[in-house]
Amino acid sequence: MSAQTMKPKLLIIGLGMASMRLLDELVKSQATQHYAIEVLSGESTAGYNRIMLSYLLSGEKTLDNITSHNQVWFDQQGIKVRFGCKVVSLDTQSCCLTTHDGEVLDYDQCVIATGSQAQRLAIAGVDLAEVHCFRDGSDAATLQQLDSSDRRPVIVIGAGLLGLEAAYGLAMQGHQVTVVHRSDRILSQQLDFNAGQQLQKSLQKQGINFVLNRQLDEIQGAQQVTAVRLNRGEVIEAKAVVMAVGIAPNTTLAKQAGLVVNRGIWVDGWMQTSAKQVFALGECCEFEHQTFGLVAPIYRQASVLAKTLCGLQNPPFVHQANATRLKVSGVEVFSFGEPNQQGDHLVFQDPTQGIYRKLVLVEGRIASAILLGNTQDANWLFELHQQQTPISEQQRSALLFGQAYFERIAA
Repeated sequence: MSAQTMKPKLLIIGLGMASMRLLDELVKSQATQHYAIEVLSGESTAGYNRIMLSYLLSGEKTLDNITSHNQVWFDQQGIKVRFGCKVVSLDTQSCCLTTHDGEVLDYDQCVIATGSQAQRLAIAGVDLAEVHCFRDGSDAATLQQLDSSDRRPVIVIGAGLLGLEAAYGLAMQGHQVTVVHRSDRILSQQLDFNAGQQLQKSLQKQGINFVLNRQLDEIQGAQQVTAVRLNRGEVIEAKAVVMAVGIAPNTTLAKQAGLVVNRGIWVDGWMQTSAKQVFALGECCEFEHQTFGLVAPIYRQASVLAKTLCGLQNPPFVHQANATRLKVSGVEVFSFGEPNQQGDHLVFQDPTQGIYRKLVLVEGRIASAILLGNTQDANWLFELHQQQTPISEQQRSALLFGQAYFERIAA
């Protein structure tokens, strides 16, 4: 029996950004000396950066450009990987799982990192041909097949990050694009009305149209999409529809296994599920009634779990205030806190340069911030927020002009 087979087996289900970060942490901790690690990926492609999907769709990047964990990487680390391998059942009593082709694999420790799936609106016409989602590399590849010579627009439903990324990628491919959003502003979870308007103007210059304060009521067509009808009766001709209306944790496997599942797979502070030797992290898990879609907390989960698997003493995962840093069609966006926070508003705006900065102070401390176009001082502002640093009357206006100017005033 080889030394490799004598090692305890660590099976990781999924190869999204959560499990890729976990693998990096395990390699850094030299866990391959202790475990025989095997990764089971439902996707046929290697581990890639999903944040770059819009550039994959636009053609500005190739899959190789955004891939970090390919077969060569796994070989170098001594980690086994199976691409296109779906896990259909998990037996937590016998500590084994079954793949789609009927193979049964035993484990000593198992990590579920099945991520999330794109949601679809429950409306008429949702099952027509050319109704798509935009969530992974296969979605991007499918959308790249749309005929750009057909001048009917692609209708993107939702102006959150995924919707805007899809719209950008499609516009760069030469398609007419119309984004329909139920709020009065785009990126409504991160931006206030003024910042949303400014970002919208930048995107309109790239040929993206917007219809706000509207919801999709119906997708029309016999076999294939021909038009959409909105909730105020407008009918817009369309050649395709892209749903970007949110995500839901992938919990099918966990439910089959009898794990505790609420919205996501329940985990404790060390990322353990309700079953011994089974852990979960990333978008599929739920901790203290919260699920996770941002990279920062998921990377913290990966760090905690890696130490747990290596038997190291480490503090548990805890909720922390998170900032959102995005790049939408080349425009930098940074925000934290409630975008419509009540308090003392400090605002600097230069529409010509595409710059918008808003800070909200509550009882002399930074409660929220929005930076658009220039995010140079983002980390410094977030640190002031986290440390609840008191801001004097003299220092208030200096905050808008950056750390260097602020520190001169403070001196």
